This record gives sequence, C-alpha cells and structure tokens, in this order.
Amino acid sequence: MRDILAKTIFLFHSAIVLFWLSLLFIPTSWWPNKITFHFYFTLFIIFHQLLWGFLIFPWTKRYRLVCFLTTLTQFLRGEEISDEKNYNHCFAKEFFGKAGMNISHQFVTRFTLIILIITAIQYHFFH
Repeated sequence: MRDILAKTIFLFHSAIVLFWLSLLFIPTSWWPNKITFHFYFTLFIIFHQLLWGFLIFPWTKRYRLVCFLTTLTQFLRGEEISDEKNYNHCFAKEFFGKAGMNISHQFVTRFTLIILIITAIQYHFFH
C-alpha cells in the first residue's frame, strides 16, 4: 500500500512540475493572468521548499531546498527524514533518471532559480 501511495504522490508531483514548466509556453492571449499566476506559483514553490528545508533541519543537520512531496514520497518508500536519501533526494533528478537522463541536484536548483528570474522579469515588465 505504501508503494502505491509513493507512486501516486510521485505522479502528482510530476503533474505539478510539468504544469509549472508548461506555463512558460502558454501565451497570455490564451490566459491573460498567466504571468501573475506563474510568478506567484513559482514563489510558492520556492518558498515552501525554503520553509520545509528549514523545518526538517533538526533531523537532517543540513539546509537544502526540499519539497514536502519529495519527503513524503521518500518516507513512504521507507526512508527516515534524517536519511540522506530523503533530504538529499531530488525529484527532478529521479524523474529525468527514469527517462535515462542524468542531471545534477545543482542543475535543478539553478534551473529553478532561472525560472524564478524569468517569471520575475515577466511580472515586472509585462504585468
């Protein structure tokens, strides 16, 4: 049952990330408030990772951007919060790894910040 829940959360996580990234390609003529939504959605994604990384710091003894859904998935897979497989795990790395592509955790962090910069520029100049 735990494995099914972990797979379900992984798929839900995948859908959220794909939706988040797809917003880069949706024209504002289709969705006039897309820029505002995408900017605040990106802020929420990053803020929740900052906050969750802070909240689990007593167990991990390391600070990192960590998604709550990643922690939940890893917990359901039997990993303790204090285990490096939990806080050092990267959803995007696993997602792309399943597709045969190897990306680094550092790349994912930088890519997330690039999306923040892009959405902030769009929000500032085109909102």
